[in-house]
Amino acid sequence: MEQESANKELQQAREGFRSIMKALGPLPDQESSQLLKAAFRLLVKYHSNQLKSDTEPFFLHAVDVARIVAKEMKPGLTSVVAALLHDVDPEIIRQELTAEELKRNEISDIVKGFLRIGSLPTDRLPDNSENFISLLLSITGDVRAVLIKLADRLHRMRTIGLLDAAVQSSVALETSNLYSPLAHRLGLYKINAELDERSLRYSDPVTYEKLSARIRQSVIDNEQFFSDFLLPVRNELNRLGLQYSIKNRVKSVSSVHIKMKKQQIPFEEVFDLFAIRIILKAERQNEIADCWKAYSAVTSLYQPEPKRLRDWVSRPRPNGYESLHVTVLGPEKRWIEVQIRTERMDEEAESGNASHWRYKGQTGAVETNEWLNSVRKMLESPDEAEITLSAGNRADQTIYVFTPEGDLKKLKSGATVLDFAFEVHTSLGAKCTGARVNKKIVPIRQVLKSGDVVEIITSRNQTPNIDWLGWVATSRAKIKIRRYLKEAEFKQAEAGKEIFKRKLGQLKYANQDEAINRMIAHYKLQGPLELFQRIADERIEPSAIKEVLLGLTKEKEEKAEPKAKPSLGQDAQVVNHTSENVIIVNESSAIEGYKLARCCNPVMGDEIFGFITVSDGIKIHRINCPNAARMKTRYPYRAMEARWSKPAEGTYFIATVKISGFDQLGILNTITNLLANDLKMDVRNISLDSKGGRFDGIIKVSIRDKKHLDMMIQKLLSVKGIIRASRLSSTTH
Repeated sequence: MEQESANKELQQAREGFRSIMKALGPLPDQESSQLLKAAFRLLVKYHSNQLKSDTEPFFLHAVDVARIVAKEMKPGLTSVVAALLHDVDPEIIRQELTAEELKRNEISDIVKGFLRIGSLPTDRLPDNSENFISLLLSITGDVRAVLIKLADRLHRMRTIGLLDAAVQSSVALETSNLYSPLAHRLGLYKINAELDERSLRYSDPVTYEKLSARIRQSVIDNEQFFSDFLLPVRNELNRLGLQYSIKNRVKSVSSVHIKMKKQQIPFEEVFDLFAIRIILKAERQNEIADCWKAYSAVTSLYQPEPKRLRDWVSRPRPNGYESLHVTVLGPEKRWIEVQIRTERMDEEAESGNASHWRYKGQTGAVETNEWLNSVRKMLESPDEAEITLSAGNRADQTIYVFTPEGDLKKLKSGATVLDFAFEVHTSLGAKCTGARVNKKIVPIRQVLKSGDVVEIITSRNQTPNIDWLGWVATSRAKIKIRRYLKEAEFKQAEAGKEIFKRKLGQLKYANQDEAINRMIAHYKLQGPLELFQRIADERIEPSAIKEVLLGLTKEKEEKAEPKAKPSLGQDAQVVNHTSENVIIVNESSAIEGYKLARCCNPVMGDEIFGFITVSDGIKIHRINCPNAARMKTRYPYRAMEARWSKPAEGTYFIATVKISGFDQLGILNTITNLLANDLKMDVRNISLDSKGGRFDGIIKVSIRDKKHLDMMIQKLLSVKGIIRASRLSSTTH
């Protein structure tokens, strides 16, 4: 019994395949015929044991989709072959399809694009339909994949009755939101109308049946009106010697529903429910003249409304649509639209843009670049204005990216994770530390591509910095980052101002304005904002405020000067305290001891210098200390050469390292084992702060020297998950 059923289904597939070959017409060569047959054989072989929706073999569905492409879209052989194989693994197509390599790869790429479309989230389509249509083109690389997806959906809607009732409504809604507008964009009006009709029937069956009944009754009620209207029209067309046929076009149920909803009107106010279509049989060179002859026949009998004249015969629409539309006042003083076109124009209007290009000199089932570009332009242009951009330009300049909830964001090509975060929300962008793109963790600088699903990872400790401006492509993100940086500057200045005011209080310095002006003049600053910012980020220390405002006497400075001024003739002398580690060159024995500066926290191996402070002896700083330039410029006589001596046995320094990366199970244990067991380091403190898949951490360790510290940092960077490890200058972090 099963074998009998399988044979019957295979016979159905063969009949469908013969129908496809008939629709394609004569193929240009033997190779084309062999390619089509090889595709059918591969289809049956690949899907022989697979069912679609648990009701029919996959190969029957594929044949029906290919038949829609061949008969109702008419693009050409390659599209039909790709439609036959649209659910076959692209790699199997490359390996097993009997065809030349170039053609196999082309068909495989179309199928890959088709499958890519199917993987996109469509949950939020009602809010994103226009962008979604543009996305389809940008991610596939070949517009034929979009056509096949449209045919696939049309077949699904024709067989929607086989689906569970719970699924029918969601499929119908998705169709009306995406695939029906897509068909309209392509000029596939017949397919567009069918999708709309079937969508409404299953998404809102009560409304559909109610409107359908009213339209049927209107047709019955208006039979006599049309008969009275057409009798004199036929006589006049016959008198002019025109060959023609006449159809009464009744607006579809879905079209009526859309119009009522869009214009907020009752059924009785849908005045274009009916239209007359005059279809002329004419030679190509006489088409325009014959259309205008028919126009004169109609308008000689009935008064036209000039404002409603649409001449798409002399100047067709960009999608190739050609027709002459006129609205006239008929019997009973009722307005009615008359559409005038030739048989060729009518077939083009039914088949859409693909048919338009097929008629423009193309022979056989071959797809030209001109045809592909025309379809691409239809997809790229949401309006009906003249298209001046070359094919692909718009798609190349824009990408479309999903949020995890299915919302679609339109971004400039080259946009990064950071751009996307700011596009979603300013606060999300400001706290962004990375993202999961298609479930894979990536950094904030990662460039996105169309179709990516992006989930932003944030940290409460993250703030924008000046580097971010180089990591974004969109104007929105740049504006938000600049605004944040400017606000941060003012916040920082406010903090510096508070520090300054507290210091004035301690010094009992009453005149704040005078104090600000003296500080600005002393440091040659642009204004109070820069002064307060420097105080906040410790480029101007509180002790320096005291020195400037109270004006340390020359005597105090001169007392310090002979103690610090170098005398190259003297021998180097080691100071006490930890004197076994540092040699101060040309140092006077009157100064006792030294301390390692907390602002840069030097360790053995750093390039260093000594600096005499007023009340705290000699401080040892790194050459690249943030405060070095200021100290040497303002007090060159206090700076003194210094170098490390051979360290005493057991000498250690405290170093602080900042790390950050992507949180993983056991990361803390891995770091601890590395430091304690592999590097034999004395870990004084380690803390990690984890949020949203990212972590930031501080490690304090005892080290022997700079080489020891550098080795530690390199080892940390080799740990999976750690993306940054760097030395912190200050032990206060």
